[in-house]
Amino acid sequence: MTAVPERCPSCGNVGTRVAPITLKALLTGDALKTGIPDAPRFCATTDCPIVYFDGAARMTLTESDVTVRVHAKHPDDDSVPVCYCFDYTPARIEEENAQLGSSAARAMITREVQAGHCACEVRNPKGSCCLGDIARVEARLKQFEQVER
Repeated sequence: MTAVPERCPSCGNVGTRVAPITLKALLTGDALKTGIPDAPRFCATTDCPIVYFDGAARMTLTESDVTVRVHAKHPDDDSVPVCYCFDYTPARIEEENAQLGSSAARAMITREVQAGHCACEVRNPKGSCCLGDIARVEARLKQFEQVER
């Protein structure tokens, strides 16, 4: 029998599995008191209020239960971190683009990940590396920059 992907109870999209350590690191004190589910999932849907859920535990957690703003919920907000380990926001990437002609974000983060200096599983709400998100932000900013010219 094949496992059915677990879907967010609010938006119906399939959630990404995250380690319980991610929730332990990022939940508020009150949210921690409700317990950590065994198989939490992350909902990346922008307009969905749920950040984490576990169908078996019948548990949902929203952004008000998390100590950081979640980039996946606010992809167009330039002040919300894209990289939670090294504090890169879209605004910082845009500033580097303006000053240097390009951003060092992807290269620097890649170096630090390879050196074992990242803590994505505990700092990033999605519980995984931000490099894909960084690439998407850089592409969005380049596209915006080309439209302005």
